Amino acid sequence: MKKILVLNGSPAGDGGNCARWGSWILRCFKKLGVDCSVEVVHLKTTSYGASLKKKISAADGFVFVTGTYWDSWGSPLQKLLEEMTELEGTSSLMGKPCAVFVLMHSVGGKSVLSRLQGVLSTMGLLIPPMSGMVYSLVSEVALRSKSSHRDDFWQKEDAFLILSNLVKACDYRVDWETWPVDKKDPRRIWLKN
Repeated sequence: MKKILVLNGSPAGDGGNCARWGSWILRCFKKLGVDCSVEVVHLKTTSYGASLKKKISAADGFVFVTGTYWDSWGSPLQKLLEEMTELEGTSSLMGKPCAVFVLMHSVGGKSVLSRLQGVLSTMGLLIPPMSGMVYSLVSEVALRSKSSHRDDFWQKEDAFLILSNLVKACDYRVDWETWPVDKKDPRRIWLKN
């Protein structure tokens, strides 16, 4: 059974739109009928430590969910990325697939999606095809109409395709090479006075 870890990077934690999207993801996985255990972690209330590191290491794949906050992802997700630098290029992350969902009111989400996927890839995660999307308030409102342009908008149902690709990528195994990063002390002082 594949283990999927959903990381909610919103400062609203379990009470905002990203938490609702996390619930949507759980329903999507059930409807897909794939052999997965899925756990949602709200980073606002979960600190980076032995327990979360163990969950990250045990996961076969990841789903990152964040809102758009001043052209970036949520501060709890930023904090996690900074703290888990020690896992860059390690077996905890290397080659494991991830999907990214970015929510936004009206603008900025696509750049957040692209930049976040770039960071995750640099840390060692695998970005499968069609594995990220932005869902906005604007789309939510626009999709209520019966416009012929409907297919040009990301829709909630696109999550099924993204999660399906994620699960397929969990079976993809390659003996990846890693660059020699400082795994002993990535926070050591290097600036001379």
